[in-house]
Amino acid sequence: MRLFFSILTVIFSILIPSIQAEDALDLRIPVVDMRDYADPEKREQFLDTLYGAMTQVGFFAVLHAGVDGSVVKNAYEQAAHFFKQDLAVKMQCYEKSLGGQRGFVQGETAKGAFSKDVKEFYHIGKEGLLPENIWPEDLEFKQALSTLFHELEQYVVPLQEAIVSTINARTSTPLPLDFLNATTKEGKNLLRALYYPAFSKEQLDNPKETLYWGAPHTDIDFLAILPYATEKGLQVELDGEWLNVVVPEDAFIVNVGDMLENLTNGLFVSARHRIVATAPDKERFSMVLFVHPTDDTPLDPLPTCIELTGGEQRYAPGTRKEFLWERLLELNIAPGLLVPYSQTGHTERQLQYNRASPQVVEMLIKEGLLTRAPNSPSK
Repeated sequence: MRLFFSILTVIFSILIPSIQAEDALDLRIPVVDMRDYADPEKREQFLDTLYGAMTQVGFFAVLHAGVDGSVVKNAYEQAAHFFKQDLAVKMQCYEKSLGGQRGFVQGETAKGAFSKDVKEFYHIGKEGLLPENIWPEDLEFKQALSTLFHELEQYVVPLQEAIVSTINARTSTPLPLDFLNATTKEGKNLLRALYYPAFSKEQLDNPKETLYWGAPHTDIDFLAILPYATEKGLQVELDGEWLNVVVPEDAFIVNVGDMLENLTNGLFVSARHRIVATAPDKERFSMVLFVHPTDDTPLDPLPTCIELTGGEQRYAPGTRKEFLWERLLELNIAPGLLVPYSQTGHTERQLQYNRASPQVVEMLIKEGLLTRAPNSPSK
């Protein structure tokens, strides 16, 4: 399958001119049509394409997701209106104590990056769960984003059933069809509305440092679902090369996150991706729903997926909360979690599989909370 995508890359390098200063090539990621999942005659091909995308690329595009286009359009209009206001007005929706979990945030630093991404974003979660959502006085903004959040959550249900079906088609020990949905129904799903301000031609031609709307990273969740973006810029790393993600108009983009990779023992790939400006003087807006299980959901590699990946467990056991705490510590945005995290034993388990975060290990050793050296023998 990787050979197939490599061949595509060569073809695109000949046929499609570069649109980015780094001469990144285009990658037309696999596309599935949700109508085919319900069609007995097309279902097998749908599942094959979906499986190939998740195991080889970690990204795929979806047509006919069943989400009302006017809902998406309205959410973008309201988000643009909010982000174009004065910073002082937007900061009224910022709550420092929440560490960016809800409301307006000026930016963030990706795992492993040294400077902040050039972006702003707004977070909302499910109403009734803590932390509570923060809303501006503009009720239209609240209504628009709440409606989109609800629509995307509804779409997650058939998508996750399809993902389970791709596994079941290849194993003698199938999973319940609602296996993933049972963990995310009351999960900590998060909708992020994003604004990426435009770069000038001078900034792009003569950067003093690498300019990223979003520095290279993987997502921590099960899945990330993006209805679309108003400008190009999304790139995925494949075989060490950065490729521009190209999808049909109005298609959703879905990518695998770290938690799903862990749960499937690496069967599904959490691909590194980034957001870069491809042209000067163009701002960018996007939306993304991060799909999360509940805090106590075990992410231990499934026996079914261990079977499909050679029979050896390669990823550590742990709960969603443990993996999330590790990431928050890596990003240095929740130092208060260090002591409670150290008491979970998660790092020790990660070390057994050579998957512990070097940053977190160093933090734990420095505070006398871990005695095992980072280069301890792996399993």
